Amino acid sequence: MRCCCLGLWLAWLLPLVGAAQPVQQLETGFEREVNRYRWIANLDLAQTWGAWQVAAQNRFASDAFILFADQLSFRDENRFAWQATRPLNPRFGLHLRGQADWYSLGRVFSQQAYAGLRYQPHPTGWVEPLVGVALDQRPGAAAQSARPPLRTDIGPAVGMRFAWQPAPVDDYRFQVAGTSTWHRITPRQDRSVQVAGGVERAFAETQLAVTVVAATFRRDAYQAASFLNRDPSARADETIEATTNDTLLASVRLDAPFLQHFRLTSQLDFGGMNRFIRTLGAQADALVFDTDFNRRTIDLDLGLAYQRPALTARLGLRTGAEVERRALANRDDLPPTQAAQKSNLLRQADYDEGALALRAHLLARPSARLAFSFDGTASIRRHDTPDLNPDDRDEIFYTGLLGLRYRFSRYFEADARLFSSYYHTVYLKAARSADNNVQRSLRLSPTLRWNPSPRTQIELQTEVRATYTVDDFVLPGRRASDQSARELRYAVEAEHDFGAGTRLRIRGGVSDLQLGRFLRDVFAEIPFDTLRTYDGWVRLQAGQRLVAEVGLRTFIRTDYQRSATVTYPQADADGGVLTDTLGAVLTTTISRPGRERILQIGPTCALIWPLRNGSTVRFDGWLTAQHVRQFLYGDLPEASADRIRRAAREGRRTLIPNLSVTAVWRF
Repeated sequence: MRCCCLGLWLAWLLPLVGAAQPVQQLETGFEREVNRYRWIANLDLAQTWGAWQVAAQNRFASDAFILFADQLSFRDENRFAWQATRPLNPRFGLHLRGQADWYSLGRVFSQQAYAGLRYQPHPTGWVEPLVGVALDQRPGAAAQSARPPLRTDIGPAVGMRFAWQPAPVDDYRFQVAGTSTWHRITPRQDRSVQVAGGVERAFAETQLAVTVVAATFRRDAYQAASFLNRDPSARADETIEATTNDTLLASVRLDAPFLQHFRLTSQLDFGGMNRFIRTLGAQADALVFDTDFNRRTIDLDLGLAYQRPALTARLGLRTGAEVERRALANRDDLPPTQAAQKSNLLRQADYDEGALALRAHLLARPSARLAFSFDGTASIRRHDTPDLNPDDRDEIFYTGLLGLRYRFSRYFEADARLFSSYYHTVYLKAARSADNNVQRSLRLSPTLRWNPSPRTQIELQTEVRATYTVDDFVLPGRRASDQSARELRYAVEAEHDFGAGTRLRIRGGVSDLQLGRFLRDVFAEIPFDTLRTYDGWVRLQAGQRLVAEVGLRTFIRTDYQRSATVTYPQADADGGVLTDTLGAVLTTTISRPGRERILQIGPTCALIWPLRNGSTVRFDGWLTAQHVRQFLYGDLPEASADRIRRAAREGRRTLIPNLSVTAVWRF
């Protein structure tokens, strides 16, 4: 994972500037699902006007959530980036760029614009100084209980970008790139510096690569904590929290042949990060807690692979360590009691962690009809914490996956997968040792695939799953909390092509999940819940250029509820329903154990309409009619029992419309 991150960093810092391909695309969309409305608008533009190459990208999303009492809560975000370039002569070019971000929930608006003069004396490298302006608007510090006022800070911005990728030297390929910006938006400052470099060599089927990324960031934000602003006459919004992050990532990768048909791979990753938080402009009598944080990680991957036409095998070893430390930077300036309390609080999150894992993979094809596979993992992790933190633990994890596939003919195929896992957690401190547990899981999943004709495909899948969680021991006076979960599931998918763009798709499934108290001594259980689900979806699709689809979707779930609540009408002594002065029926509620049944059914439809120049319009809609019913257990009040049972059987009915419309316009 860390190697992938290094690659992304390097790819981002090494842009290839060439002729912009003409792109003019606008994507708009609307989606309504249950209690959420969503609007999107995405713009991509890349065009050449004379000597200018212009590119712009905008991403807008707006969400509206239906809360209680039908109130709407909105969340809007917009991110816009642009750049324009123009060559002045073979060595110099003018580069204009900028971005603007807006977040409605945080009331944040940030904008930067830069002008740069790129100097490229050689095709292998260039340097680009930048000058511009930065603006940032966000809430300041609130005075007592008032809403934080918006603060708008604006100031100069400077930066630098460069890239260098010389020609290979003795089969070595070098590359280095960087970008940096500094914002002086008084009274705050922002800083971003990122440099990445790498060297790679390939010789005699051997590849060696080294990558290094270094970065430092600083972000200033107004401190909203009220205890920092004790003097009402002081400018509370001048209290600023400055956060600085310094990061270093390094990776060394080697891929080389080892004996005949074998390859050896190895990778060493190192990561380090320091974060410093400082409070600037605080009042003299304010209690300020400045903190330091650092993390160090190192990981080593070793792998041996064997490759033959009928057999592939890989064996891997991964080991690593991670350390996190936190400290109070201004401890000497604080009262001893406060300093000790905050230092202990920070130290509780410190930890040392070490891990070792073995991985194995095997894929064998004894014949053209038969294939066998195996994937296994064995790992151990040690998580050490200070004495103040009881989360000190060891973890052991084993997994295994066996697969078998057999092709009886070109019409019929079967495969089976058997998965098992073992997970043991041991807490080393007495305060949490009662949480020690072992979890075992076993899952068998056979699948049949039948293709009676080129136009018809049918797949039947079954699955049996069992999971058992057992505590290592039980404290005196407590009941064992061992649990079991067993599931049986069937699923079927079928598709038939009638020709001329007409297709029929069918999907259905049944699941039975049983939860219970596990009695490990006799390997038995006492069930306490059974969850059954049924789902099905039938769709008919027609059309080749203009594609339309109609269908019917259904879902049924029954589940045990420890406390099912039923709302029923109140009645007088003669059994008449009571109403208020406006004629509305008066109701009351009762809670009892019972079984809840949810039925959902409704039509679905879709329309895909391709337009000119690759533009498309897509419409998806589904209407869900939901009926929730309850069946109560236990005794009910005699005078109201009939009304309660009737109300529980009638349940609650809800109509849920769902809609999604997406249009992509290419000009």
